[in-house]
Parts: sequence; C-alpha cells; structure tokens
Amino acid sequence: MKIRYVPVSPSFRIASLVLVAISLSIGWGIRGNFGHEYGAMIPGVLAAIAVCLVSGREDWRDRVSYFAFFGALGWAFGGSMSYMKVVNYTQSGHLPSILYGFGGLFLGGFLWASLGSAGTAYAAVADEKDIQALFKPLMWILGVWTVYYFLWEPVMNLPVISSLTGGVVTGPERGLFREMRQNDPFYWLDSDWIPALFALVAVCLFELFSRRSRDIFYLPLFIVLGMIGGALVQKILVSTDVMASALPWLVRVQGDLTVMSPEDGRPFDAHNMVTNWPKIFHTYSQFLGFVFGGVLGAVIYFRKYGKWQDGAALLLYMSVGWFAVFLLFPVILGFRMTPPRNDNWAGVLGVLLGAYLYCFRNRLKPVVHASIVGGTIGGFGIAFTQCLKLLLIAPGNPNRLVDLPPDLRETIVRSWAHWQSANWHSIVIEQGVGLIYGLGLAVALGFVAQHTNTLPARDTKSPHWTRIFAVFFILGVVIYLNMVKNVTEFTKLRGPGENFRCMPEVMKAPLFENIELSTRTWFNLAFILYGCCLLSLLYVHCRKSRIPFVPTSSLGKGQLLYLVFLWIVITFNFEKALVGFHEQRLGTEGVLFVNALLATFLISYCPSENDRMTPVPKNVMLRPVMIYAVTACIFCIVVFTSLIRLVYGDKPAGAGMQGGRRFGPQAEWRLYPILRDREHR
Repeated sequence: MKIRYVPVSPSFRIASLVLVAISLSIGWGIRGNFGHEYGAMIPGVLAAIAVCLVSGREDWRDRVSYFAFFGALGWAFGGSMSYMKVVNYTQSGHLPSILYGFGGLFLGGFLWASLGSAGTAYAAVADEKDIQALFKPLMWILGVWTVYYFLWEPVMNLPVISSLTGGVVTGPERGLFREMRQNDPFYWLDSDWIPALFALVAVCLFELFSRRSRDIFYLPLFIVLGMIGGALVQKILVSTDVMASALPWLVRVQGDLTVMSPEDGRPFDAHNMVTNWPKIFHTYSQFLGFVFGGVLGAVIYFRKYGKWQDGAALLLYMSVGWFAVFLLFPVILGFRMTPPRNDNWAGVLGVLLGAYLYCFRNRLKPVVHASIVGGTIGGFGIAFTQCLKLLLIAPGNPNRLVDLPPDLRETIVRSWAHWQSANWHSIVIEQGVGLIYGLGLAVALGFVAQHTNTLPARDTKSPHWTRIFAVFFILGVVIYLNMVKNVTEFTKLRGPGENFRCMPEVMKAPLFENIELSTRTWFNLAFILYGCCLLSLLYVHCRKSRIPFVPTSSLGKGQLLYLVFLWIVITFNFEKALVGFHEQRLGTEGVLFVNALLATFLISYCPSENDRMTPVPKNVMLRPVMIYAVTACIFCIVVFTSLIRLVYGDKPAGAGMQGGRRFGPQAEWRLYPILRDREHR
C-alpha cells in the first residue's frame, strides 16, 4: 500500500467538510424529535467519528472510540438549554426584542457548539494516560446520574402533602400535581441544578475514596464546625434585622407585581408566584444557616486537603463553574435569558468557563481554540438559520398581508398554504443549523489536526476497559436513553376520541399469564439482554480473541462504528414518527433518510488509508478568534435584525404567530408569569 503524505489536512477537502456537516445535521434533525441532553448526544457521536476519520491522522483514528464518547458528552450539555423563547423574540415585530433575540440565539448556539467542539478536541489533544485517568471520576458521576435517572421520578411520585390543598396527594392527582412542576420543592428557575449538584458530590466522593488518607476523618469535623458557625451567623443576622433588610435584595418574585393580569384585570398575588430560590429553601429557611455553613466547611476542607488527581480537577472546575455562574446571573443579579423558561444557559456557561480554566492550567490551549472557533460558527449558524426561516415563510404570510383587502389577502394566503404548512423549524432551524454546526466542528478540528503534535503511540499494555466502555456507552447507553422514549409514543392514546393505543401499556408473558409487566419494563428487559451481549462481545474482542467481522485497521473500526450507530438511530427515529406519520414528515424523515444515504457513501469513500497528514505544530493564538467571535455576534444582531425589519416592518413574523416580547409593558414574562396554581409553560 502506497502512503501519500499531504501538506494540508484532509479535513478541509470539500467531501470531508460535507461529511462532517451532514453527519451533525442528521443527528440534529433526530435530536429535534427526542430532545434534551440525550438527543443532543446523537449528533455529537456522528460528527466526532466523521471528523476523526477524515483527518488523515492515524494517531487520531486509533482514538475513534474516545472521539465518539467525548463528542457525545460535549454536545449533550447544550441540550439542557431552552432556546424557543429567543426564537420567538426574533419574530415578535418589536425592535428591542428582535435585537435581543438574535443576540440570545448567538449566545445559545455559541455555548452549545463550543462545548461540543471542546469535547471532541479534548479526545484529539489530551494524553492517553490523562484520558484513561479521567474515566475514573467520570464513572462516579455517571453512576450517580444513573441512580438519579431511574429513581428520582419514582421517589418524587410518592404520596406528598400538597401545599395548595393541605391534603395528601396520591395516584392520578399526584400526576396532575407534578404537571405544575413549579410546586416541586426542588424547582429552581426550572434548571437542572439537582444533576449538577449530584455531579459535584460524586467528584468529591471520588476525591475522598481515591486518596484513602487519614485526613478524610477531618471532613465531618469541618462540616459540623461550619454548621455551628452558619447557625450562629443566621441567628445574629435575624436578631439584628439585617436579614429583613437584605431579603428584598436576595429574594425576588419572578414577575412584575405592578402589572394587572390580562385574564382577570387584578394584580398578581406574590404568594402565588415563584421566586429566584427553590421552594425547599423557603420551607426550611430556619435551617439554611446549618446547610450553608456545612457546605462552607466542606469547601474549606477540600480546599486544604484536596489533591484532585486523575482528571477530577476538570470535573470539579466544570461542576463548580455551573453553580458559580448560575448563582451570579439569574439568581443574584436577576438576569434571565429566556424567562420564564429554564436558566440552564448560565450553568452551561459556567461549565464552559470551568473547562477553559482547566485547559489553561494543563497546556490544552488547542482545546480552547477549537471551542471558540466551533462556537463562533455555531452561534452565527443558528442566528442565520432563524433569519433564513423567517425570510422563507414571508411569501403568503398572513401577518404581512393585514393591510390588503380581505378577498385579496385570503386568495394570497390560500395559494401559499401548502408552502406555509411545511415543517420549516425542523428543516431549517434543526437540520439546517446542524449543517453549520458540523461545518464549525470540521473547521475547528481541521486546524487542530494541522497544528498539534503527533500523539505518542498507544501503549499496548495499557488497560483496554476505557475503550470498551466508550463503545458500550455509544452503542448501549446513548441508544437506550433515546430509544426508550419510543415506548411512550407507542403506548399513548391516539385517535379522534383518544381511545386507541398502538401498543398496550401492560402485556403478559408468553405461556405465563401470571407474569404481567408494563411495556416499558419489557423494553428494559430486552435492552438489558442486548447490553449484556454487546459488552460480552467487546470484552471478547479486546481481551480474548479478535472477532472476524471487526476490521483490523483503526479506520475500518471507525467506519463500522459510524454505520452501525447511524442506521440504528435512523431506524428508531422513523419508528417514533411512524405511528403519527403524515405528509409533513416527508420533509423531515425523508430528508434524514436521503442524508443518511449520502453520509453512508461519504464515510465509506472519503477517508483513505493512503492519506497521511504531517502536522506543523505552532503556538495557538486566542486573541484573534475571540475578536472574530465578538464581531460575528454584532453582525448577527445588526444585519439579521435589519433584514427582518426590512421584510416585516413592525408586524410579527412567523406563520400566524404573534411571537413574544422580552421588553416593555407587553413583555411576556410580565403578562404571563409562572403561577403556582397554573400549569407550567
């Protein structure tokens, strides 16, 4: 075989850029159907594998399982953020809200793509020993999150005392109570602070048990002393009226009490509104001194004795960063990007800043560079696609035709009805922005491929379990977390009278009528068997003897992993849509299928064993890319707002949608705040 060394990274070939862009677009379209962090892992896996295989670097291809794993985790963070409110702001017809909307879209897209790019770049830059060490504390976090995933909802659905009625709420009533999630004692600006807290606790537990030092016995002492001190401070603050003076600055209702309710014309009741702190803090406010004092004591202990080795420092910085930025912006300063929706954007920003701090301290500046480049292109991409969507739905848009005679207006609207009925959000905002996100990732990692040193050859004596777990996580965990959502789709009531289910909620076992389990339980049992088979095959291949159908080359293994994962997700995504399929789905599932065929061809044809790219290491300059990021943000705000105003003027955009305002007396958060006795929006 003749090896061809090329001076320019194969990542920048047109076919390579298209492959990575298509890969992320496919995953992004599927993410729109499954949502949140689990759905966001899908594009992370596909794009990370693609960018690894087209790089022309054999040292990268040897790490393809790490690329897929950290790509999934990196892109998952953004799935916790809410962005539909800023989308609505851009189509509100209100100039300040439109400007804010495009700025918010850029920030959200930047955060999402920057962490996705950072996770992928970490797999490309970090030393293998550091990656393997990171898996140790990471397994603690994943273990705690697994317990949270399976047990949190069952525990929260136990009988409770309703704060609204004063009685015990059980059964169906409990389900109704949970629909109003703002009454959950742990509701805190609709954020994911409980998983973030569990991650922080898991890292601290790893730190304690990994060192096995005698100073572990000092921790209870520090906590107890902190609790005593915190209780004394709280008592002094209460007795001197300092607490009463500070509370109005620290505790605020999430609404405007000077505004009259548009429903009944009366002022809002402050007791019926949520505040910037979780309800459990109000219920047990007399114990907050103990709690905060104990936390401070633990912080002092870990600051004095903590070593934070084996990659635990990275996870610590990210976890602490989540709470630091969340507490600073939405909680204390009161800045909420998408009120009344969640403020996970602040936590994600904290995670990103924490990761940057770790990278600066551990000579991983290429990760930061890739993150900013990918984030800038991603932020531009989501703002651009929203602007493009609003321009595409301008023809026949009833909001633009309000000044025309009724007959002419109705004729124009009718002639464009089919055009307007297309699922433009999925086609443009989801699959379209996925293309640009993928392009940003390809460009960011292309520079890393060109300008970072060749990685040392893998030590064959090093443990294989991290690579085994990475593949199991991709083909087992990521698949399960998304595919299990199909069970809900199959068993929910359908039809005009909502009296039909595609699949029963409960099924008996074959031959044994006394064994009757829920459909979800049957699915879980089947998936456990699948997981055991997958894990066994991986173990046998890596530790015992090579399985013949698995290629010997790193490129072949990566292609196999990509194709298996791709067609699994394409299949279960189609299954989810099938039970309610209609012609609008042709523009989503149809496009996904065509793109998957194109990606199958490209992943099989473009990466070549013959290509070898010789990197030319150079110092990473962060100032230019930071300037580009700020410039791109300003461009998005000014240019895209101008285009929308040029087409729509003061009229709201969107097909029949009024949008929402962020500012002014008609701001949505003012007129329709979250109320404790109303369903959460």
